[in-house]
Amino acid sequence: MIAPIVMLAIRDAAQDMSPYVRKTAAHAIPKLYSLDNETKPELILIIQKLLADKTVLVIGSAVMAFTKVCPERVDLIHQVYRKLCTLLVDVDEWGQVIILNTLTRYCRTQFTDPNLHDKGESGRHFYDSNSDSSDKQSSPSLDPDHRLLLRSARPLLQSRNAAVVVAVAQLYHHCAPKSEGLLAAKALVRLLRSHTEVQCIVLDVIASMSYQRKGMFEYYLKNFFIRTSDPTRIKLLKLDILTNIACDANVSLILREMQTYILSNDKQFAAATIQAIGRCACQIADIADSCLNGLVSLLSNGNEAIVAESVIVIKRLLQTKAADPKEIVRHMTKLLDTITVPNARAAILWLLGEHASIVPLVAPDILRKMAKSFPEEVR
Repeated sequence: MIAPIVMLAIRDAAQDMSPYVRKTAAHAIPKLYSLDNETKPELILIIQKLLADKTVLVIGSAVMAFTKVCPERVDLIHQVYRKLCTLLVDVDEWGQVIILNTLTRYCRTQFTDPNLHDKGESGRHFYDSNSDSSDKQSSPSLDPDHRLLLRSARPLLQSRNAAVVVAVAQLYHHCAPKSEGLLAAKALVRLLRSHTEVQCIVLDVIASMSYQRKGMFEYYLKNFFIRTSDPTRIKLLKLDILTNIACDANVSLILREMQTYILSNDKQFAAATIQAIGRCACQIADIADSCLNGLVSLLSNGNEAIVAESVIVIKRLLQTKAADPKEIVRHMTKLLDTITVPNARAAILWLLGEHASIVPLVAPDILRKMAKSFPEEVR
């Protein structure tokens, strides 16, 4: 086996005078581990020495080797935690990403969640986040080492590297008090002016964060309005974010914006918009009736895809007892002769079966017609 020879080379290189050689040794460690995992105990000793290295050129690669070989050995991070926090700003950008991800996992497992007893959304306005004095008053007390990490990572929100900004934003999302999460929101929204590929990744992160914390991105609502030039993937992500951050205060504005999206030539996007309207109606009971009326009006649209999606969403809303279903069911049964989308036809029949008692003259007739054509239905 070549593994023992490579092990000797790595051991010597890890003690070399040149930081470039030690950095290369750190990169070689995961490769040797993939060749022979029985070398793990010896590799851990080398990683421990490299983590203690004082050179910023080496430390990022050492943490990368740690995450690949022995991420469960948290005790190795205990010894160098404060050094990693202090050197974070000086490490190269990709080393910063690796260290931030590692320290985020460390922080989530070793420190108390500052939002553990915070049941509600943060009610503070965006501009309050710029006041250090108000932060000190409202933020819960943190362990000094916990605060050290947040303070060391904060300058990196201005990094030119999008991956670094996203890593810091994830750290603040998971480990910082909610009142400080607004700092991460501002940095992520700034990245939306980048290339399409970066936008896509950032929007995916924002969609995940906004699902858990509505108020975090509420101030930036108009940044998620959709342009006709946006690719379909970005349109769908922005639509998810708009749905996530919808609340009593802004839902009317969001619904007005969505009404224009339904007219889009992109059928997939138009269908997703109708689904988003349904989700808003389910989240906010006060608008359920108006959303239902709007969806019923779409049943006369000339686009079959829009009609079919409207039928499916109406079915979901009627399941929540949002309105009197009698007239809606009558109207939808008339569409069975024209709609060919299987899911929409199934939704109409489900509603008819569920509410057969309120349309006693219609239900038997529809059942007879559908029984005749049952063998020809598309599966």
